[in-house]
Amino acid sequence: MEILESRTKELAILHVIGRVNSSNAFELDERLRLLVQGGCRAIVLDLDRLDHMTSAGFRCLLRAEKQVLDTAGRLVLCGLHGLTLELFETAGYLEMFVVAKSRDEALRQAAA
Repeated sequence: MEILESRTKELAILHVIGRVNSSNAFELDERLRLLVQGGCRAIVLDLDRLDHMTSAGFRCLLRAEKQVLDTAGRLVLCGLHGLTLELFETAGYLEMFVVAKSRDEALRQAAA
């Protein structure tokens, strides 16, 4: 897994590349936790190049969602397609997160 980050004071975009599983989900979890603790109130997770996510990755996203909501912030996912979209649909996670169809839409929703 690789995480590319761009950030302004209150908005972060994390582009997650590769596979998120039990051996590396803690890295994403820690990155998201540090963003929230550092005052970031709007986070966009671009999953366009995500190949696969296991339950460890989903737990990480659920924790991040709770942390962001506890600070009155927003976590928005975008870039879901193919097998990754199927994983989110099958597990019922599309209803648990704010999911945008494009990165531009995700940025607008996160900033709202």
